[in-house]
Amino acid sequence: MSPVISVKGVLIEDGSVVLLENERGEWELPGGRPEPGEDAATALVREFAEELGADIVVGPILDCWNYEVLPGRHVTIVTYAVARTERCALRISDEHQRLGRFALNALDTLPLPEGYRRSIRAAAADPGWLDLARELHAMAQTGLHYTQDKYDAQRYERLRTLATDMMVAGTGTAAAQIADLFQQDIGYATPRVGVRGAAFRDGKILMVREVSDGRWALPGGWCDVNQSPGQCVEREIWEESGFTARAIKLAAVWDRRLHGHPPSPIAIYTIGFVCELTGGAPTPSIETTEIDFFDENQLPDLSPGRNQPHQIRRMFAHYRQPDLPTDFD
Repeated sequence: MSPVISVKGVLIEDGSVVLLENERGEWELPGGRPEPGEDAATALVREFAEELGADIVVGPILDCWNYEVLPGRHVTIVTYAVARTERCALRISDEHQRLGRFALNALDTLPLPEGYRRSIRAAAADPGWLDLARELHAMAQTGLHYTQDKYDAQRYERLRTLATDMMVAGTGTAAAQIADLFQQDIGYATPRVGVRGAAFRDGKILMVREVSDGRWALPGGWCDVNQSPGQCVEREIWEESGFTARAIKLAAVWDRRLHGHPPSPIAIYTIGFVCELTGGAPTPSIETTEIDFFDENQLPDLSPGRNQPHQIRRMFAHYRQPDLPTDFD
């Protein structure tokens, strides 16, 4: 008897994964069995069209695992990363009960087979070459800081060059730009730390439109020397929006790699605060062109490198429930 094979696609958009609820009350990835003569990619394109009305392109394979659907009934699941060719409203077919979009940090609360969780995390993770390049750069930077041997220093410089070359090959960014970014870091290599502030008025959240990409973000930026994280976020809100504010709750400490942001050559931790406005008026700055307040269900086009929709929703949750524990990775 030939094995039963099912191909599934991981579609992650705006920091959330698309899942379908089956008749067993489990959530699963879209997809299904190839028809006779179909290859995996063709089958997946067809399944997404049938189940969601979505046109997709199929990316790399993520995982292959055996799943016992029912006692004695085994299926080989093969998962792939996928992306839509265009954004449109998704529709659900009669094959499933419900369609859901779930933040990546909410997967553990769902009735979802572990193999699917593993595939989703693999799709959301930074590519392997980026992890290697960052680690090579960190080793080189730390080695250059501590070594007193000129020959070792040459080796560490070569290691930093290799890390730069990997970044260039993977991202297409100019070598000089990557090299300049790496040259700014000296001493023992550690993640950079930034802050974002969630301030509210009449139940809506304060956001600023960034000059750099024309999209919206919570006010924030890098932490400065001689300022506490709370002071930094208060300063950033003032500089970017014109409002004065007071940090009242540490809501989150997030590792950028784990939340669906575009890949970055550097490691970044973001500290999120709930803040209360104390004065001021909306005033654009050299970094921002507009200031406005938004309802949770009517968020603007977000700056993906700065914040993801699920992070904004978590800030609303902390605002409404001040006793929630701090989120952290």
